[in-house]
Amino acid sequence: MINRVTLLGRIGKKDYKLTVSGLPLCQLSVATEDRYIDSMGMQKKVTTWHNVNFFNKLAEVADKYTMVGDLTYIEGKISNKKIEENGVNRMLHSIIGDKIQFLPRVNKDNANKEGESHLGENPVTESEWDNQEVPF
Repeated sequence: MINRVTLLGRIGKKDYKLTVSGLPLCQLSVATEDRYIDSMGMQKKVTTWHNVNFFNKLAEVADKYTMVGDLTYIEGKISNKKIEENGVNRMLHSIIGDKIQFLPRVNKDNANKEGESHLGENPVTESEWDNQEVPF
């Protein structure tokens, strides 16, 4: 069986913190778009927001090298968590990221900014880091 997610989207929010057990956690909201033509022939755009969590060294890398608005490629797996809130059971859906690729930032003229590195050339994966403590 396969539980695999691939996203190419823009970062909306970013939060870096330590978990209760002291693990680094970087939480990103990532927007993806879907475009279609409706029954009236009008082009429509639907934006979907995804919650992505990176742990350990990959969390530190994601925090250090991403900014709101950046176009970013992410791979991971879907994680579902059942919680009770005010007596109501809810399911939280998120993505546990295990690969992130930073795509080059561009200015208004679609040219690379002066002095900018090409971070998108070398994706970073969770397997590159020593991951002894699993956060879930």
